[in-house]
Amino acid sequence: MTSTIPLLEPDPYVVALEEVAALDQQIARLSAIRARRVTDAAHHLHRQAPTDTSSGGPVWSTARVERVELFTELAQLTRRTEYRAATLIDTSTALVDRLPATLAAVAAGVVSWEHAEVIAKHADGLDGDALTAYDTRLAALAAEVNPKQLDRKARHEVELSQPSTAVERAEKAAATRRIYVDPAADGMAYLTLFAPAPEIHAITDRATRLASGLRAGGDPRSMTPLKLDVLTDLMLNGETSIPGATRGVRGRVHVMVPALTLLGIGEEAAILRGYGPIDPATAAQLTAEATSWRRILTDPITGRILTTDPRDYRPTARMIDHARLVHPTCVFPGCTVPSEQADVDHTEDHAYGGDTIPENLAPLSQGHHRVKHHTRWQIVQNGDDILTATSPAGYEYTVRPEGRMQPAPKRLIDASTAALTAVVSSEAATVAGQAVAKRGTGPEEDLADCPF
Repeated sequence: MTSTIPLLEPDPYVVALEEVAALDQQIARLSAIRARRVTDAAHHLHRQAPTDTSSGGPVWSTARVERVELFTELAQLTRRTEYRAATLIDTSTALVDRLPATLAAVAAGVVSWEHAEVIAKHADGLDGDALTAYDTRLAALAAEVNPKQLDRKARHEVELSQPSTAVERAEKAAATRRIYVDPAADGMAYLTLFAPAPEIHAITDRATRLASGLRAGGDPRSMTPLKLDVLTDLMLNGETSIPGATRGVRGRVHVMVPALTLLGIGEEAAILRGYGPIDPATAAQLTAEATSWRRILTDPITGRILTTDPRDYRPTARMIDHARLVHPTCVFPGCTVPSEQADVDHTEDHAYGGDTIPENLAPLSQGHHRVKHHTRWQIVQNGDDILTATSPAGYEYTVRPEGRMQPAPKRLIDASTAALTAVVSSEAATVAGQAVAKRGTGPEEDLADCPF
């Protein structure tokens, strides 16, 4: 007798998902071809050398005539807005002429056009080896994160590529700050403030804390309309007039500044929480005006934040701080909600034996916290602050810590070690005498005023 084993039918849900991913790869490949054709059009137009044909007024340069002719032409032909047509041109020419690694990744279907736009936008101003390193690094990163996450990483890579020009670039960018209004439907409108990141984050923080105070006082409105209402009130009246709102509240920002950078030795960028790297001059100004400091110890070799908190039923303040410092945003794949606005969750549920230790804590936005508990999504800790999220369809996503500082360069560690050894050898007696003279002063008191 012959028996046959029936073949398992593929899960139609998984098949449909994989078809969507395959179509996205095809779209990316076509986008790479389109980028080459757009660049061809730009080069052909350049060879025509169009000139200003006006009979009066300021004369446009050939470059400006070329650009306006091309983006207006493409806008009409493809039914895009002129802004989107200009973005298409800028991204295409950047990929073809300056970003070969990113173009190759798009052509292979590994990186989407949205990712390419982010990479091209931040490549402006980079040249030579810095541009090559940026292109290679971002093309690889783009295959692992969504465009919003990539934007933050791109800004960080630019700072690493050209730290010596950070202050100059920040000053140049600040000169372009502006405010503009865009109309919307149903009597609404958008107000956009384009300003230095510390100020924008401080404004947002003030609105959030005022709204939180109103909510705690019993205001039935949700946080989103509350934040909008208190901010509108502040801008129109100079001080909030909403009953129950706290007066005199100042915005608060968090900046992580590497000690070596603050001392003028290292070149690693300071990190503005929720935004990314900022230039040394801005970091120095913020630290000079800081009302409080917290010392955060990191491993100089790995850059990992160190903590020695005991286990407890509830996370201690230090455990919560550690989880939010290691992961500046919610750890659900693709989420960019700041960790300060997220719940600190037991990755392995406490009810099922999960310990309250740093290795089992991570920030989850309220929405994704519910997703974890109410759906088949699973999140596990792998050690070293790395998590793996598994989707209901079985796809796995790795979430790595982004809140670590870069390890100190070996040359600085070696130089510091050598200098410390020399000081200890030559002044051992003096140091011992000082230790006896400072009766009752322990290591903790010696470091009480240290900002690092």
